[in-house]
Amino acid sequence: MRVKLKAISQNGRRPLALLAWPCKGLMNQRLNAAQGRDLQMSAIRISECRRSCHFRRVVALSVGLLLSASYFLDAQVAVPATQPKLAFDVASVRQNLSGDDAQGANSPHVNFPIGSDDAYYDTGGVFSATNLPLISYLIFAYKITNNNRQALLDSTPDWVKSEHYNIEARTDLKDVSKDQMRLMMQALLEERFNIAVHREVRSTKVYSAELIEPDKLGPQLRAHSKTTQCPDAAPNPSPISTPTKPQFSFDPSGFPEVCGRFVNSIKPSFELHRRFGGGGLPISTIIGSFTGVGNLDRPVVDRTGLIGLFDFVLEFLPDPVQGKQPSPDAEGPDFIGAVRAQLGIKLVADKAPIEFVLVDRISRPTPN
Repeated sequence: MRVKLKAISQNGRRPLALLAWPCKGLMNQRLNAAQGRDLQMSAIRISECRRSCHFRRVVALSVGLLLSASYFLDAQVAVPATQPKLAFDVASVRQNLSGDDAQGANSPHVNFPIGSDDAYYDTGGVFSATNLPLISYLIFAYKITNNNRQALLDSTPDWVKSEHYNIEARTDLKDVSKDQMRLMMQALLEERFNIAVHREVRSTKVYSAELIEPDKLGPQLRAHSKTTQCPDAAPNPSPISTPTKPQFSFDPSGFPEVCGRFVNSIKPSFELHRRFGGGGLPISTIIGSFTGVGNLDRPVVDRTGLIGLFDFVLEFLPDPVQGKQPSPDAEGPDFIGAVRAQLGIKLVADKAPIEFVLVDRISRPTPN
């Protein structure tokens, strides 16, 4: 009996074939030759024949499997080469000793918003920042939200928070995104400041942001309209970035007419209040600002279930500056109360896993 094992054809070539030896015929020949001889010798030969046939079948099957495996390995899609690490083509890092309150050319400034939100506009591949504390560059590079900012601060030496630097950098890449700029800043920090970080998930106390009533928004929170006319002027940073003072327009309901950004320092309805808002933002980004803006003692996680982009305006009475007594004339909702009444969102104490970025090593910069 002849057994044929076919391997899958490759590149249009004829299929490969393996032939199993005619073991049955071979055994018959040996049995015929054994007729009339000693039965014991015949039994020995028959046993040898069976072992030989089994061995040949095993060899044939093994070769077939090897050829089949070779085909499938050859057919696999090639693994693409590792993408080169993004980095600025030219960069300058200089310490700025003029202080926080410097004016003029040394006043704190950055040429686009460096918060964790997506507010961004094309700068032609240029990053330009003056007199910012080093921690601000880390917050930008690693996309640190208010939820995990404190953990980053705790993992860095004091000089990272107090020493200010000017950074001028440029890339020749076209149409660079904000997240690509972050990756380039990471590379610059690694090169000049010898920084090393790791990410760590911790179970920690949080506020769970939930809708008070399912599918119902508060009066100061609404879905973002696709017809909103967004200004071309340079946007201001998110709540954790150095503020600038662009002029924005507001619709008749008091919502800022912006897309994908926060608007700080809106004129409040009452003295001593703080009013801020934003437009065209994911609800997770809005909620991610709560810890810092509301001076809360824990991160806030989004459990509203809301999908899409939203506009909001929030006004509240801030906590008094540490060490100072509140003004006797200060009246108004605290931050958590304002979120509840104006946005229709309640903050519920809970625990949840939160990812933190922690600094393992950082040094003062190397020369340019």
